[in-house]
Amino acid sequence: MLSDFHWDDIRFFLTAQRLGSYSAAAKRLGVSHTTVARHLERLERQIGAPLFERTAEGLAPSEAGQQIIALAGQMESAASAIADRLGTAGAQVSGTVRIGAPDGIGNAFLSSLLPLLQREQPALTLELVPVPITHKLWKREADIAISLERPESGHLVRRKLTDYDLRLYGAPALLADLGTPERLEDLRGFGFVSYIDDLLYTEELDFLGRIRDGLGACGLSVRYKAATVKAQLDAVRMGAGLGVLPCFMVQAQQIGAQEARLRPLLPDQIAFQRSYWLVIPEAMRGLEKIRVVSDFLVRQIAAHSADFRFRP
Repeated sequence: MLSDFHWDDIRFFLTAQRLGSYSAAAKRLGVSHTTVARHLERLERQIGAPLFERTAEGLAPSEAGQQIIALAGQMESAASAIADRLGTAGAQVSGTVRIGAPDGIGNAFLSSLLPLLQREQPALTLELVPVPITHKLWKREADIAISLERPESGHLVRRKLTDYDLRLYGAPALLADLGTPERLEDLRGFGFVSYIDDLLYTEELDFLGRIRDGLGACGLSVRYKAATVKAQLDAVRMGAGLGVLPCFMVQAQQIGAQEARLRPLLPDQIAFQRSYWLVIPEAMRGLEKIRVVSDFLVRQIAAHSADFRFRP
């Protein structure tokens, strides 16, 4: 029996297991490396076996560690629920909520809206992280995720936020040099801006592959690649090539002289629509801080739903 059991030891174990190193866990928890080691050594003495094995990729749970991960996660959820219940007496919610989002909606939308929520809830700490982290919701590397795909498995609560449109855009200066394409075949004379192939984390973003399918053997020439859609937007604006971009990002930045604005090309022939989904681990859906943040996201995105659609 674990007669001298400490919840903090489990908390330190879960953090180290999710992040893969003592140093990363220490940074996340705001303590020293030796403090993390001390908690885990005490837990290992109580269990009577090592919790981790060291690999080239970092810490990996040992057999004993694997056996307690699920139960430890349940304890974490229960502890969060207790803290949440005790904190509901006041008007403000507290704690930290990490939101994972694709860089498009994250940088062009959430980055300016989440500070409004923080001002409404000053005891709440909000963290906005890039989308790859959200693929590990089950490891609690994000509390709330905005996903481009509807998750079909796992203990997750999912809710559709909005559809959004994408079109092919080009810079006026580039079009002045090469002409404005009138047909799909005219695109063969242009260079394109796209994602880096091996960093494309979802097929939902392979827009040029679908355009290429319509052009046949000649295909397309990709001249510039970037891992983020913000970088692609900047490249298209600078004339590096044509690119498929979210309309809400382009339209939000269409300021200044009309002749300098990006032009939608073949909008009736090249038209994409994708969706954003709100995803929450089922074990966290009842927490007040999660409810406050998720309700804010749903409310704000619904209020701006027209901004996510293409405006000719």
